[in-house]
Amino acid sequence: MRQLLVRVGRQLVLVPIVALASYFLMASLPLTVEEDNKRQVSPELAASYRRDLGIGEPLGFLRPWQKLFRGERLGTSAQGVTGDELLLKLSGSVGVGLVALALALVWAMGFALLKNRWRRGRLSVLGDAVPAMAFGTPVFIPALLLAPTVVERGHMLPELTAALVISVWPGVFLGTLLGDALETELARDYVRTAASKGLSRGVVLRRHVLPNVLPALLDAIGPVATALLAGSFAAERVFGLPYFGQLYVLAVLQKQVAVVVVATTVFASVLVTVGLVVEIVRLIVDPRARESRT
Repeated sequence: MRQLLVRVGRQLVLVPIVALASYFLMASLPLTVEEDNKRQVSPELAASYRRDLGIGEPLGFLRPWQKLFRGERLGTSAQGVTGDELLLKLSGSVGVGLVALALALVWAMGFALLKNRWRRGRLSVLGDAVPAMAFGTPVFIPALLLAPTVVERGHMLPELTAALVISVWPGVFLGTLLGDALETELARDYVRTAASKGLSRGVVLRRHVLPNVLPALLDAIGPVATALLAGSFAAERVFGLPYFGQLYVLAVLQKQVAVVVVATTVFASVLVTVGLVVEIVRLIVDPRARESRT
């Protein structure tokens, strides 16, 4: 428990560091206008911009948070969104990411079982061909192929399609790891002993093999969940979802420093929370993880 609390403390320290880094990086970018991104804005507008965001003032980096807690619009002047609107958009993106994570786990389990079934037959080549095809195809290609059907004709839910598209690659990645772990476990003596006692293959898998390979899967779920949440941004743009990803990209392009700072901090907090949840699940399901922390 003590090590878990130390890990929580370390992760929480990262959140304000990310907030400060995003503020000063965004504030250091040259100020331009959208209509003419080659021309600097007028000195008056630049001064208003710096005053609005506290740039150059002592503790000016706290200005985005002052706007947030006062309920003001994040951004310069009347631009940007309020904190409540930002959280609403973030909840939409997190929902897409969580559905994608659930789909990725389904893909992973299915591909791992198929790969294990294929390993000694003529279809064994598919165990290597499927990951090669998946990793060699950029995710935006199927997204762009599906976009006309989803956006223009409305044949599928954009949220579900976005989750489906971004889940395939992580699912195949997790499935490859899980398939290799399954192959190793199935070659062990305890599996042959269980089979010799009359247990069916399904019972051996469910009762003995899967509990031993789940820790290997959990090791990869944290980074995959992070990638899915961040990867949903691109899918949101393609499928026209008005959620956090679209807001974030536009805020960066329009140099809305307060929006970027608050959004980055909130998103970093979500990722830290996801990592801690995975760590807690690992402690619950893996006795070896608990023993290593005592």
